[in-house]
Amino acid sequence: MLKVLIVDDEYLVLEYIKMIIEKNFDDVKIVDTAATGREAIEKAIQTKPDIVFMDIHMPGINGIEAIRQIKSTNSDIFFVILTAYEYFDYAKEALNLGVFEYLLKPINKLKLIETINNLKTAIEKRRRNIMLEVELKERINNIVPFLEGQFIAYKMFNIGTLNDVGFYENVFNMSLRQGYVMSVSLEGDGRLVGNTTLKDKYDKQNFYDLFKIKLKSIVPCIISNPLSDRIVAFIPTDEDEDEFVKYKSIETAKKFEEKIKGASNLKYKIGIGRNYSIENFNKSCNEAYIASSINNGQTIVHYEDINPNTQKDDVYPWNLETAFLNCIVSGDFNGAKEAFKSIYVWLSNAYVNDIYKIKTKLIELAFNVDKVIPYKLDNINTLKQAFVLTVLKEEDINEIRKSFLQYISDISLEIQNRKQEQVDDIISKVLEFINKNYKEDISLQDAAQHVNISYHYLSKIFKNEIGKGFTDYLTELRIEKSMQLLSNRNMSIKEICQEIGYNDPNYYCKIFKKITGMTPTEYRASSRIRGDYVG
Repeated sequence: MLKVLIVDDEYLVLEYIKMIIEKNFDDVKIVDTAATGREAIEKAIQTKPDIVFMDIHMPGINGIEAIRQIKSTNSDIFFVILTAYEYFDYAKEALNLGVFEYLLKPINKLKLIETINNLKTAIEKRRRNIMLEVELKERINNIVPFLEGQFIAYKMFNIGTLNDVGFYENVFNMSLRQGYVMSVSLEGDGRLVGNTTLKDKYDKQNFYDLFKIKLKSIVPCIISNPLSDRIVAFIPTDEDEDEFVKYKSIETAKKFEEKIKGASNLKYKIGIGRNYSIENFNKSCNEAYIASSINNGQTIVHYEDINPNTQKDDVYPWNLETAFLNCIVSGDFNGAKEAFKSIYVWLSNAYVNDIYKIKTKLIELAFNVDKVIPYKLDNINTLKQAFVLTVLKEEDINEIRKSFLQYISDISLEIQNRKQEQVDDIISKVLEFINKNYKEDISLQDAAQHVNISYHYLSKIFKNEIGKGFTDYLTELRIEKSMQLLSNRNMSIKEICQEIGYNDPNYYCKIFKKITGMTPTEYRASSRIRGDYVG
Protein backbone atom coordinates (compact mmCIF):
# COMPACT_ATOMS: atom_id res chain seq x y z
CA MET A 1 0.00 0.00 0.00
CA LEU A 2 1.43 3.36 -1.07
CA LYS A 3 0.87 6.36 1.20
CA VAL A 4 0.10 9.76 -0.32
CA LEU A 5 0.14 13.26 1.17
CA ILE A 6 -1.61 16.02 -0.86
CA VAL A 7 -0.55 19.63 -0.32
CA ASP A 8 -2.47 22.51 -1.92
CA ASP A 9 -4.11 25.68 -0.63
CA GLU A 10 -7.05 25.22 -3.01
CA TYR A 11 -9.76 23.04 -1.46
CA LEU A 12 -11.18 22.00 -4.84
CA VAL A 13 -7.78 20.76 -6.03
CA LEU A 14 -7.37 18.67 -2.86
CA GLU A 15 -10.80 17.10 -3.25
CA TYR A 16 -10.32 16.48 -6.98
CA ILE A 17 -7.03 14.58 -6.47
CA LYS A 18 -8.51 12.61 -3.57
CA MET A 19 -11.52 11.62 -5.68
CA ILE A 20 -9.40 10.45 -8.64
CA ILE A 21 -7.11 8.37 -6.41
CA GLU A 22 -9.90 6.77 -4.36
CA LYS A 23 -11.90 5.81 -7.47
CA ASN A 24 -9.01 4.38 -9.47
CA PHE A 25 -6.52 2.86 -6.99
CA ASP A 26 -7.15 0.28 -4.26
CA ASP A 27 -3.49 0.08 -3.30
CA VAL A 28 -2.94 3.81 -2.79
CA LYS A 29 -3.97 5.43 0.52
CA ILE A 30 -4.27 9.17 1.18
CA VAL A 31 -2.79 9.56 4.64
CA ASP A 32 -3.44 13.31 4.99
CA THR A 33 -3.76 16.69 3.29
CA ALA A 34 -2.17 20.07 3.98
CA ALA A 35 -2.83 23.65 2.85
CA THR A 36 0.50 25.32 3.70
CA GLY A 37 4.20 24.58 3.40
CA ARG A 38 4.69 24.45 7.15
CA GLU A 39 1.76 22.07 7.60
CA ALA A 40 3.16 19.91 4.80
CA ILE A 41 6.53 19.62 6.57
CA GLU A 42 4.90 18.65 9.89
CA LYS A 43 2.54 16.08 8.32
CA ALA A 44 5.29 14.56 6.16
CA ILE A 45 7.33 13.91 9.32
CA GLN A 46 4.29 12.41 11.09
CA THR A 47 2.83 10.25 8.31
CA LYS A 48 6.01 9.29 6.39
CA PRO A 49 4.34 9.18 2.95
CA ASP A 50 5.75 7.51 -0.14
CA ILE A 51 4.40 10.26 -2.43
CA VAL A 52 3.75 13.96 -1.89
CA PHE A 53 1.70 16.05 -4.32
CA MET A 54 3.00 19.58 -3.66
CA ASP A 55 1.61 22.91 -4.81
CA ILE A 56 4.36 25.48 -5.42
CA HIS A 57 2.61 28.76 -4.62
CA MET A 58 1.20 28.71 -1.06
CA PRO A 59 1.04 31.19 1.83
CA GLY A 60 4.19 31.33 4.00
CA ILE A 61 6.69 28.61 3.13
CA ASN A 62 6.33 27.87 -0.57
CA GLY A 63 6.35 24.38 -2.07
CA ILE A 64 10.02 24.50 -3.14
CA GLU A 65 11.24 25.26 0.36
CA ALA A 66 8.86 22.66 1.82
CA ILE A 67 10.36 20.04 -0.50
CA ARG A 68 13.88 20.97 0.65
CA GLN A 69 12.90 20.65 4.31
CA ILE A 70 11.10 17.34 3.84
CA LYS A 71 13.91 15.82 1.74
CA SER A 72 16.39 16.72 4.50
CA THR A 73 14.52 14.36 6.83
CA ASN A 74 13.35 11.73 4.32
CA SER A 75 15.15 11.53 0.98
CA ASP A 76 13.10 8.52 -0.18
CA ILE A 77 9.85 10.44 -0.77
CA PHE A 78 8.73 10.97 -4.38
CA PHE A 79 7.44 14.49 -5.10
CA VAL A 80 4.96 15.57 -7.77
CA ILE A 81 4.67 19.33 -8.32
CA LEU A 82 1.30 20.99 -8.92
CA THR A 83 1.76 24.28 -10.81
CA ALA A 84 0.17 26.84 -13.10
CA TYR A 85 1.92 28.22 -16.18
CA GLU A 86 2.98 31.46 -14.50
CA TYR A 87 5.02 29.51 -11.95
CA PHE A 88 6.99 27.46 -14.47
CA ASP A 89 10.35 28.86 -13.31
CA TYR A 90 9.62 27.42 -9.86
CA ALA A 91 8.83 24.10 -11.48
CA LYS A 92 12.27 23.99 -13.14
CA GLU A 93 13.91 24.62 -9.75
CA ALA A 94 11.85 21.80 -8.29
CA LEU A 95 13.05 19.43 -10.97
CA ASN A 96 16.60 20.30 -9.94
CA LEU A 97 15.67 19.00 -6.49
CA GLY A 98 14.88 15.60 -8.00
CA VAL A 99 11.12 15.98 -8.28
CA PHE A 100 9.57 13.00 -10.08
CA GLU A 101 7.00 14.88 -12.16
CA TYR A 102 5.07 18.14 -12.37
CA LEU A 103 1.39 18.51 -13.30
CA LEU A 104 -0.09 21.65 -14.80
CA LYS A 105 -3.34 23.06 -13.43
CA PRO A 106 -6.09 22.39 -14.19
CA ILE A 107 -5.00 18.80 -13.62
CA ASN A 108 -5.88 16.34 -16.34
CA LYS A 109 -7.46 13.15 -14.95
CA LEU A 110 -5.67 10.78 -17.34
CA LYS A 111 -2.34 12.49 -16.74
CA LEU A 112 -2.82 12.16 -12.98
CA ILE A 113 -3.63 8.44 -13.28
CA GLU A 114 -0.65 7.91 -15.58
CA THR A 115 1.65 9.73 -13.13
CA ILE A 116 0.48 7.59 -10.20
CA ASN A 117 1.01 4.40 -12.21
CA ASN A 118 4.52 5.57 -13.10
CA LEU A 119 5.15 6.35 -9.44
CA LYS A 120 3.99 2.89 -8.41
CA THR A 121 6.39 1.33 -10.93
CA ALA A 122 9.31 3.50 -9.78
CA ILE A 123 8.65 2.84 -6.08
CA GLU A 124 8.29 -0.92 -6.61
CA LYS A 125 11.53 -0.95 -8.62
CA ARG A 126 13.37 0.98 -5.93
CA ARG A 127 12.04 -1.33 -3.21
CA ARG A 128 13.16 -4.35 -5.23
CA ASN A 129 16.58 -2.79 -5.73
CA ILE A 130 16.85 -2.06 -2.01
CA MET A 131 15.97 -5.66 -1.17
CA LEU A 132 18.43 -6.96 -3.75
CA GLU A 133 21.11 -4.69 -2.32
CA VAL A 134 20.34 -5.87 1.20
CA GLU A 135 20.47 -9.50 0.07
CA LEU A 136 23.72 -8.87 -1.81
CA LYS A 137 25.31 -7.19 1.22
CA GLU A 138 24.13 -10.05 3.41
CA ARG A 139 25.63 -12.59 1.02
CA ILE A 140 28.87 -10.64 0.80
CA ASN A 141 29.04 -10.35 4.59
CA ASN A 142 28.52 -14.10 4.81
CA ILE A 143 31.05 -15.02 2.15
CA VAL A 144 33.85 -12.55 2.98
CA PRO A 145 34.89 -14.38 6.20
CA PHE A 146 34.97 -17.61 4.20
CA LEU A 147 37.12 -15.99 1.50
CA GLU A 148 39.43 -14.52 4.15
CA GLY A 149 39.90 -17.97 5.65
CA GLN A 150 40.40 -19.41 2.17
CA PHE A 151 43.01 -16.80 1.30
CA ILE A 152 45.09 -17.46 4.41
CA ALA A 153 44.72 -21.24 4.15
CA TYR A 154 45.83 -21.17 0.51
CA LYS A 155 48.84 -19.03 1.31
CA MET A 156 49.77 -21.16 4.34
CA PHE A 157 49.64 -24.39 2.37
CA ASN A 158 50.90 -23.04 -0.98
CA ILE A 159 47.82 -24.07 -2.94
CA GLY A 160 48.30 -22.87 -6.49
CA THR A 161 44.94 -21.17 -7.01
CA LEU A 162 46.15 -18.03 -5.28
CA ASN A 163 49.17 -17.03 -7.29
CA ASP A 164 47.14 -14.24 -8.80
CA VAL A 165 45.85 -12.32 -5.79
CA GLY A 166 43.98 -9.78 -7.92
CA PHE A 167 40.61 -11.47 -7.31
CA TYR A 168 41.04 -11.28 -3.55
CA GLU A 169 42.28 -7.68 -3.72
CA ASN A 170 39.03 -6.77 -5.47
CA VAL A 171 36.91 -8.67 -2.95
CA PHE A 172 38.65 -7.23 0.12
CA ASN A 173 39.27 -3.82 -1.49
CA MET A 174 42.88 -3.69 -0.32
CA SER A 175 46.33 -4.31 -1.73
CA LEU A 176 47.73 -7.71 -0.75
CA ARG A 177 51.14 -7.43 -2.37
CA GLN A 178 53.05 -7.34 0.89
CA GLY A 179 52.47 -7.39 4.63
CA TYR A 180 53.14 -9.25 7.85
CA VAL A 181 51.41 -12.01 9.81
CA MET A 182 50.16 -11.77 13.37
CA SER A 183 49.59 -15.12 15.11
CA VAL A 184 47.57 -15.38 18.33
CA SER A 185 47.83 -18.48 20.51
CA LEU A 186 45.86 -19.12 23.67
CA GLU A 187 47.83 -20.13 26.73
CA GLY A 188 47.04 -23.34 28.60
CA ASP A 189 45.32 -25.88 26.37
CA GLY A 190 45.78 -23.45 23.50
CA ARG A 191 43.40 -25.24 21.16
CA LEU A 192 40.77 -23.08 19.49
CA VAL A 193 38.78 -26.03 18.14
CA GLY A 194 38.08 -29.53 19.38
CA ASN A 195 37.52 -28.59 23.02
CA THR A 196 35.59 -30.90 25.31
CA THR A 197 33.37 -28.51 27.29
CA LEU A 198 30.71 -26.11 26.11
CA LYS A 199 32.18 -23.33 28.27
CA ASP A 200 35.58 -23.76 26.60
CA LYS A 201 33.98 -23.59 23.19
CA TYR A 202 31.98 -20.50 24.10
CA ASP A 203 34.95 -18.68 25.66
CA LYS A 204 37.25 -19.41 22.74
CA GLN A 205 34.64 -18.57 20.11
CA ASN A 206 34.01 -15.33 21.98
CA PHE A 207 37.75 -14.59 21.95
CA TYR A 208 37.92 -15.27 18.21
CA ASP A 209 34.95 -12.96 17.54
CA LEU A 210 36.53 -10.24 19.69
CA PHE A 211 39.84 -10.63 17.89
CA LYS A 212 38.17 -10.15 14.50
CA ILE A 213 36.12 -7.14 15.55
CA LYS A 214 38.83 -5.35 17.53
CA LEU A 215 41.73 -5.93 15.15
CA LYS A 216 39.68 -4.87 12.12
CA SER A 217 38.72 -1.67 13.97
CA ILE A 218 42.44 -0.88 14.35
CA VAL A 219 43.89 -1.81 10.97
CA PRO A 220 42.69 -3.23 7.60
CA CYS A 221 43.46 -6.94 7.73
CA ILE A 222 42.43 -10.45 6.73
CA ILE A 223 41.74 -12.99 9.47
CA SER A 224 41.72 -16.76 9.21
CA ASN A 225 39.12 -19.13 10.54
CA PRO A 226 40.16 -20.55 13.93
CA LEU A 227 42.92 -23.09 13.41
CA SER A 228 43.54 -25.89 15.87
CA ASP A 229 45.99 -23.88 17.97
CA ARG A 230 45.98 -20.28 16.73
CA ILE A 231 44.36 -17.44 14.84
CA VAL A 232 46.28 -15.98 11.92
CA ALA A 233 45.86 -12.42 10.66
CA PHE A 234 47.50 -10.90 7.59
CA ILE A 235 48.05 -7.14 7.79
CA PRO A 236 48.87 -5.58 4.39
CA THR A 237 51.48 -2.80 4.33
CA ASP A 238 52.56 -0.08 1.91
CA GLU A 239 55.76 -0.61 -0.03
CA ASP A 240 57.25 2.68 1.17
CA GLU A 241 56.81 2.10 4.90
CA ASP A 242 59.14 -0.86 5.37
CA GLU A 243 61.36 0.87 7.94
CA PHE A 244 58.46 1.48 10.28
CA VAL A 245 56.54 -1.79 9.87
CA LYS A 246 58.00 -3.43 12.99
CA TYR A 247 57.15 -0.43 15.17
CA LYS A 248 53.65 -0.15 13.69
CA SER A 249 52.98 -3.88 14.03
CA ILE A 250 53.87 -3.85 17.73
CA GLU A 251 51.74 -0.73 18.25
CA THR A 252 48.82 -2.49 16.52
CA ALA A 253 49.18 -5.48 18.85
CA LYS A 254 49.30 -3.17 21.88
CA LYS A 255 46.14 -1.37 20.74
CA PHE A 256 44.40 -4.74 20.41
CA GLU A 257 45.61 -5.72 23.88
CA GLU A 258 44.14 -2.48 25.25
CA LYS A 259 40.81 -2.88 23.46
CA ILE A 260 40.27 -6.45 24.65
CA LYS A 261 40.98 -5.74 28.33
CA GLY A 262 38.08 -6.93 30.45
CA ALA A 263 36.27 -8.48 27.48
CA SER A 264 37.83 -11.94 27.83
CA ASN A 265 39.42 -13.87 30.70
CA LEU A 266 41.53 -16.05 28.40
CA LYS A 267 45.29 -15.55 28.39
CA TYR A 268 46.93 -15.28 25.01
CA LYS A 269 50.23 -14.63 23.24
CA ILE A 270 50.67 -12.53 20.11
CA GLY A 271 53.52 -13.34 17.75
CA ILE A 272 54.44 -11.02 14.90
CA GLY A 273 56.35 -12.01 11.77
CA ARG A 274 58.45 -9.74 9.61
CA ASN A 275 57.19 -7.77 6.61
CA TYR A 276 57.46 -9.66 3.29
CA SER A 277 56.01 -9.71 -0.22
CA ILE A 278 52.95 -11.95 -0.53
CA GLU A 279 55.09 -14.67 -2.15
CA ASN A 280 56.81 -15.05 1.24
CA PHE A 281 53.61 -15.13 3.28
CA ASN A 282 54.60 -18.48 4.75
CA LYS A 283 57.87 -17.09 6.05
CA SER A 284 56.10 -14.35 8.01
CA CYS A 285 53.46 -16.84 9.14
CA ASN A 286 56.01 -19.24 10.57
CA GLU A 287 57.97 -16.42 12.22
CA ALA A 288 54.77 -15.19 13.88
CA TYR A 289 53.95 -18.70 15.08
CA ILE A 290 57.42 -19.15 16.54
CA ALA A 291 57.24 -15.74 18.21
CA SER A 292 53.87 -16.58 19.78
CA SER A 293 55.41 -19.77 21.22
CA ILE A 294 58.23 -18.01 23.10
CA ASN A 295 57.99 -18.22 26.88
CA ASN A 296 59.51 -14.90 27.92
CA GLY A 297 56.73 -13.51 30.09
CA GLN A 298 55.60 -11.03 27.42
CA THR A 299 52.21 -11.03 25.73
CA ILE A 300 53.52 -9.53 22.49
CA VAL A 301 56.68 -10.83 20.79
CA HIS A 302 58.12 -9.76 17.45
CA TYR A 303 60.23 -12.37 15.67
CA GLU A 304 63.21 -10.01 15.44
CA ASP A 305 63.22 -9.67 19.24
CA ILE A 306 63.55 -13.38 19.94
CA ASN A 307 66.57 -14.34 21.99
CA PRO A 308 67.57 -17.98 21.40
CA ASN A 309 68.23 -18.36 25.14
CA THR A 310 64.55 -17.73 25.93
CA GLN A 311 63.75 -21.32 25.03
CA LYS A 312 65.42 -22.94 28.06
CA ASP A 313 62.10 -24.03 29.46
CA ASP A 314 61.87 -27.62 30.65
CA VAL A 315 58.78 -28.24 28.50
CA TYR A 316 59.46 -29.30 24.93
CA PRO A 317 58.26 -26.58 22.47
CA TRP A 318 55.46 -28.48 20.77
CA ASN A 319 54.29 -25.27 19.10
CA LEU A 320 57.63 -25.04 17.30
CA GLU A 321 57.34 -28.62 16.15
CA THR A 322 53.82 -27.92 14.88
CA ALA A 323 55.16 -24.90 12.98
CA PHE A 324 57.94 -27.07 11.56
CA LEU A 325 55.51 -29.77 10.39
CA ASN A 326 53.13 -27.14 8.98
CA CYS A 327 55.99 -25.87 6.84
CA ILE A 328 56.66 -29.40 5.60
CA VAL A 329 52.99 -29.86 4.67
CA SER A 330 52.83 -26.50 2.87
CA GLY A 331 56.08 -27.04 0.99
CA ASP A 332 57.86 -24.14 2.71
CA PHE A 333 61.14 -25.94 3.33
CA ASN A 334 63.10 -22.80 4.05
CA GLY A 335 60.56 -22.05 6.76
CA ALA A 336 60.88 -25.64 7.99
CA LYS A 337 64.63 -25.22 8.30
CA GLU A 338 64.20 -21.99 10.27
CA ALA A 339 61.71 -23.66 12.61
CA PHE A 340 64.03 -26.65 13.03
CA LYS A 341 66.89 -24.35 14.01
CA SER A 342 64.75 -22.98 16.86
CA ILE A 343 63.87 -26.53 17.93
CA TYR A 344 67.53 -27.49 17.82
CA VAL A 345 68.46 -24.52 19.99
CA TRP A 346 66.01 -25.79 22.60
CA LEU A 347 67.31 -29.37 22.37
CA SER A 348 70.92 -28.21 22.67
CA ASN A 349 70.15 -26.14 25.76
CA ALA A 350 67.85 -28.69 27.38
CA TYR A 351 70.08 -31.75 26.74
CA VAL A 352 73.49 -30.14 26.73
CA ASN A 353 75.09 -33.21 28.31
CA ASP A 354 72.87 -35.89 26.77
CA ILE A 355 73.45 -36.37 23.04
CA TYR A 356 71.43 -39.59 23.15
CA LYS A 357 68.23 -37.66 23.97
CA ILE A 358 68.91 -35.26 21.12
CA LYS A 359 69.38 -38.20 18.73
CA THR A 360 66.15 -39.82 19.95
CA LYS A 361 64.15 -36.63 19.49
CA LEU A 362 65.49 -36.02 15.99
CA ILE A 363 64.71 -39.58 14.90
CA GLU A 364 61.21 -39.16 16.28
CA LEU A 365 60.90 -35.86 14.39
CA ALA A 366 62.01 -37.58 11.17
CA PHE A 367 59.23 -40.17 11.57
CA ASN A 368 56.69 -37.37 12.19
CA VAL A 369 57.79 -35.75 8.94
CA ASP A 370 57.04 -39.01 7.15
CA LYS A 371 53.51 -39.00 8.62
CA VAL A 372 52.54 -35.50 7.47
CA ILE A 373 53.93 -35.49 3.92
CA PRO A 374 50.88 -35.21 1.63
CA TYR A 375 52.49 -37.30 -1.13
CA LYS A 376 53.46 -40.92 -1.54
CA LEU A 377 57.23 -40.79 -2.02
CA ASP A 378 58.98 -43.86 -3.38
CA ASN A 379 62.32 -43.06 -1.71
CA ILE A 380 61.06 -41.86 1.67
CA ASN A 381 61.97 -45.07 3.49
CA THR A 382 65.44 -45.13 1.95
CA LEU A 383 66.07 -41.51 2.96
CA LYS A 384 64.75 -42.09 6.44
CA GLN A 385 66.83 -45.22 7.02
CA ALA A 386 69.96 -43.47 5.79
CA PHE A 387 69.32 -40.55 8.15
CA VAL A 388 68.69 -42.83 11.16
CA LEU A 389 71.89 -44.81 10.53
CA THR A 390 73.91 -41.60 10.19
CA VAL A 391 72.51 -40.16 13.44
CA LEU A 392 73.11 -43.37 15.39
CA LYS A 393 76.76 -43.48 14.31
CA GLU A 394 77.51 -39.75 14.65
CA GLU A 395 78.76 -38.26 17.96
CA ASP A 396 79.29 -34.69 16.84
CA ILE A 397 76.24 -32.56 17.64
CA ASN A 398 76.84 -30.17 14.74
CA GLU A 399 77.12 -33.04 12.27
CA ILE A 400 73.84 -34.44 13.59
CA ARG A 401 72.18 -31.07 12.95
CA LYS A 402 73.61 -30.98 9.42
CA SER A 403 72.35 -34.52 8.77
CA PHE A 404 68.80 -33.56 9.70
CA LEU A 405 68.92 -30.45 7.50
CA GLN A 406 70.21 -32.62 4.64
CA TYR A 407 67.33 -35.04 5.28
CA ILE A 408 64.87 -32.14 4.93
CA SER A 409 66.59 -31.00 1.71
CA ASP A 410 66.38 -34.51 0.25
CA ILE A 411 62.68 -34.75 1.10
CA SER A 412 62.14 -31.30 -0.41
CA LEU A 413 63.64 -32.47 -3.69
CA GLU A 414 61.54 -35.64 -3.66
CA ILE A 415 58.34 -33.65 -3.09
CA GLN A 416 59.22 -31.19 -5.85
CA ASN A 417 59.75 -34.11 -8.22
CA ARG A 418 56.44 -35.64 -7.16
CA LYS A 419 54.67 -32.33 -7.69
CA GLN A 420 56.20 -32.07 -11.17
CA GLU A 421 55.00 -35.58 -11.99
CA GLN A 422 51.47 -34.55 -11.00
CA VAL A 423 51.72 -31.40 -13.10
CA ASP A 424 53.02 -33.39 -16.08
CA ASP A 425 50.09 -35.80 -15.73
CA ILE A 426 47.58 -32.94 -15.58
CA ILE A 427 49.06 -31.18 -18.62
CA SER A 428 49.10 -34.45 -20.58
CA LYS A 429 45.39 -34.99 -19.88
CA VAL A 430 44.54 -31.38 -20.75
CA LEU A 431 46.38 -31.57 -24.07
CA GLU A 432 44.58 -34.80 -24.88
CA PHE A 433 41.27 -33.11 -23.98
CA ILE A 434 42.05 -30.16 -26.28
CA ASN A 435 43.07 -32.39 -29.19
CA LYS A 436 39.85 -34.39 -28.89
CA ASN A 437 37.55 -31.40 -28.45
CA TYR A 438 39.11 -28.46 -30.31
CA LYS A 439 36.19 -28.58 -32.76
CA GLU A 440 33.79 -27.79 -29.91
CA ASP A 441 33.23 -24.55 -28.00
CA ILE A 442 35.61 -25.41 -25.14
CA SER A 443 37.19 -23.16 -22.53
CA LEU A 444 39.82 -23.26 -19.80
CA GLN A 445 37.01 -23.86 -17.31
CA ASP A 446 35.92 -26.97 -19.24
CA ALA A 447 39.48 -28.31 -19.25
CA ALA A 448 39.85 -27.61 -15.52
CA GLN A 449 36.65 -29.52 -14.77
CA HIS A 450 37.88 -32.40 -16.94
CA VAL A 451 40.99 -32.86 -14.78
CA ASN A 452 39.20 -31.85 -11.56
CA ILE A 453 41.35 -28.87 -10.56
CA SER A 454 40.68 -25.16 -10.21
CA TYR A 455 40.51 -22.78 -13.15
CA HIS A 456 43.22 -20.50 -11.70
CA TYR A 457 45.64 -23.32 -10.91
CA LEU A 458 45.31 -24.82 -14.40
CA SER A 459 45.85 -21.40 -15.96
CA LYS A 460 49.12 -21.01 -14.04
CA ILE A 461 50.62 -24.45 -14.63
CA PHE A 462 49.51 -24.56 -18.28
CA LYS A 463 51.33 -21.33 -19.06
CA ASN A 464 54.38 -22.41 -17.05
CA GLU A 465 54.63 -25.78 -18.75
CA ILE A 466 53.51 -24.99 -22.33
CA GLY A 467 54.91 -21.47 -22.53
CA LYS A 468 51.61 -19.89 -23.59
CA GLY A 469 48.09 -19.53 -22.26
CA PHE A 470 45.26 -22.00 -22.84
CA THR A 471 43.43 -19.75 -25.30
CA ASP A 472 46.55 -19.03 -27.34
CA TYR A 473 47.38 -22.75 -27.53
CA LEU A 474 43.83 -23.68 -28.57
CA THR A 475 43.78 -20.90 -31.19
CA GLU A 476 47.10 -21.94 -32.70
CA LEU A 477 45.99 -25.58 -32.79
CA ARG A 478 42.78 -24.66 -34.59
CA ILE A 479 44.66 -22.54 -37.12
CA GLU A 480 47.14 -25.39 -37.71
CA LYS A 481 44.24 -27.80 -38.32
CA SER A 482 42.59 -25.30 -40.67
CA MET A 483 45.83 -24.96 -42.66
CA GLN A 484 45.64 -28.68 -43.32
CA LEU A 485 41.98 -28.40 -44.35
CA LEU A 486 42.65 -25.46 -46.68
CA SER A 487 44.63 -27.78 -48.93
CA ASN A 488 41.28 -29.45 -49.72
CA ARG A 489 39.70 -27.20 -52.39
CA ASN A 490 36.32 -28.94 -51.96
CA MET A 491 35.78 -27.27 -48.57
CA SER A 492 34.68 -23.64 -48.34
CA ILE A 493 36.22 -21.16 -45.87
CA LYS A 494 32.96 -21.22 -43.91
CA GLU A 495 32.96 -25.02 -43.69
CA ILE A 496 36.59 -25.04 -42.50
CA CYS A 497 35.79 -22.35 -39.96
CA GLN A 498 32.99 -24.47 -38.48
CA GLU A 499 35.05 -27.65 -38.67
CA ILE A 500 37.71 -26.23 -36.30
CA GLY A 501 35.30 -24.81 -33.72
CA TYR A 502 34.58 -21.24 -34.93
CA ASN A 503 31.13 -19.96 -35.85
CA ASP A 504 32.14 -16.62 -37.35
CA PRO A 505 34.15 -16.80 -40.62
CA ASN A 506 35.19 -13.14 -40.31
CA TYR A 507 36.66 -13.80 -36.87
CA TYR A 508 38.40 -16.92 -38.17
CA CYS A 509 39.96 -14.98 -41.07
CA LYS A 510 41.13 -12.25 -38.71
CA ILE A 511 42.79 -14.74 -36.34
CA PHE A 512 44.27 -16.70 -39.25
CA LYS A 513 45.93 -13.58 -40.66
CA LYS A 514 47.18 -12.52 -37.23
CA ILE A 515 48.98 -15.85 -36.79
CA THR A 516 50.11 -16.63 -40.35
CA GLY A 517 50.43 -13.17 -41.87
CA MET A 518 47.96 -13.97 -44.68
CA THR A 519 44.26 -14.63 -45.10
CA PRO A 520 42.92 -18.20 -45.54
CA THR A 521 42.25 -17.43 -49.21
CA GLU A 522 45.81 -16.19 -49.72
CA TYR A 523 47.17 -19.23 -47.92
CA ARG A 524 45.06 -21.55 -50.09
CA ALA A 525 46.35 -19.83 -53.22
CA SER A 526 49.96 -20.16 -52.06
CA SER A 527 49.32 -23.85 -51.34
CA ARG A 528 48.16 -24.36 -54.90
CA ILE A 529 51.33 -22.70 -56.21
CA ARG A 530 53.48 -24.93 -53.99
CA GLY A 531 51.65 -27.97 -55.30
CA ASP A 532 50.43 -29.30 -51.98
CA TYR A 533 46.77 -29.08 -52.97
CA VAL A 534 44.41 -32.01 -52.38
CA GLY A 535 41.30 -32.89 -54.39
